Amino acid sequence: MFKRPEELIVLILALAWTALSYFAAAAFSGDAYTVLLITISTAVWAAVCFLIWQRNLSRHVWPLFLGALTACWWPLLNWLDGGNTSGEAAWYAGWTFKLILALIPAAAGYAYKWKKARRLKIENARNFK
Repeated sequence: MFKRPEELIVLILALAWTALSYFAAAAFSGDAYTVLLITISTAVWAAVCFLIWQRNLSRHVWPLFLGALTACWWPLLNWLDGGNTSGEAAWYAGWTFKLILALIPAAAGYAYKWKKARRLKIENARNFK
């Protein structure tokens, strides 16, 4: 599984990121269920990112992983709503806001990739002489 030394380094960083998300979730919320849900979803996110990175497939989809990382923290928004069971959730616990919150980093990542590709295209056009 670990053919290169950088894979071990990235695995250690993924474990550290998961531990950091646990401590951050514990600092932001007092509910153990919410903390574990955030930590487990972050661990699954890190495992999927690691496997896709290991197969060199992450070059085009890394902005989607930023949005998925944002989605890992959605349970915190539900916890902040106070476990409202009346069926009427607060505006920040609704699916519309959550999807917009996840799309912002993904769109920003793809905008960065587009800007970088455009700059490279312009530089190649200048050097073509």
